[in-house]
Amino acid sequence: MNDFRTLLRREESYAIHALIYAAENPGASASHMAEALQMPPAFLAKVLRKLSAARFLESRPGRNGGVTLRVDADRLSLLDVIEAMSGSLVVDTCQTKARCATQQRKGFCRLNVAWVTTSLAIRETLDRVHLSQLIDSRQAA
Repeated sequence: MNDFRTLLRREESYAIHALIYAAENPGASASHMAEALQMPPAFLAKVLRKLSAARFLESRPGRNGGVTLRVDADRLSLLDVIEAMSGSLVVDTCQTKARCATQQRKGFCRLNVAWVTTSLAIRETLDRVHLSQLIDSRQAA
């Protein structure tokens, strides 16, 4: 049994790894990517479709096809990728309400303030990390 919980969903993590791999191995096939990254091919295919829909990747099927990065790696942040895969990042859903249950009951909620502060800090940190910082320049073509 694991005694930890990840902040990222598996789909988000796979997306980040896939983008790094595509930047370092332009034109590589999805099957090579799945093998190299030890990801289930069907799940990676779902991730690649979302990355293509977000216009981060170009994925061409067929014998001469492959996966290629479509965006400037200096401008693509981890936050961009996470939110393209799963929507806006918040720590707790109470942040999405005009007034959470505690605010309705008491008129204020200190926990909501803590969640908002934490969400902002996480978002700012993820927004400062760009794909170009994660690419091994010796490997990238």
